[in-house]
Amino acid sequence: MEKISRKEQLLKELQDLEETKTEDVEEGRVPDPLENEDAVQADKNEVKEKKPRTAKQVEAFQKARESRERNALARKQSRDEEAIAIRKDVEDKLVKKAIAVKKKQIKQQAILDEISDDDTPLEEVEKIATRSVTKTRLKREIAKDFPAPPPPAQEPVTPKYYFL
Repeated sequence: MEKISRKEQLLKELQDLEETKTEDVEEGRVPDPLENEDAVQADKNEVKEKKPRTAKQVEAFQKARESRERNALARKQSRDEEAIAIRKDVEDKLVKKAIAVKKKQIKQQAILDEISDDDTPLEEVEKIATRSVTKTRLKREIAKDFPAPPPPAQEPVTPKYYFL
């Protein structure tokens, strides 16, 4: 019962609002929006029907969609190509590093094989061990630290004053 009475109450309010609007217009008075809050809320809840699109608008929208898809595909392909290039660079660096490590292992193994002969004296073993270590250290030091050239010696310049 309460629902029916609520509906009746709303219908009655609606009729009252319609009557007040027509009376206000006839009198030349502008209706106060705060008096009719329910009407304002009802206007907000109404849904406007959208104007249908024209054929040209539909075509333009379809064309925009297609170009968006093409651009997205092109961006994806460029990202994939960049990822492949980065992966290839990393693999190349990794292979170079692996080759360098393997060469180092081979050199160390050759030194150990040379030392492992039982008939070599202890002095020669020490020379070989120090030789390989010092050569690599020297190469690293030379590659890393180049001494800065000394600044050229300049004679102090004495200022000259000219009085007129």
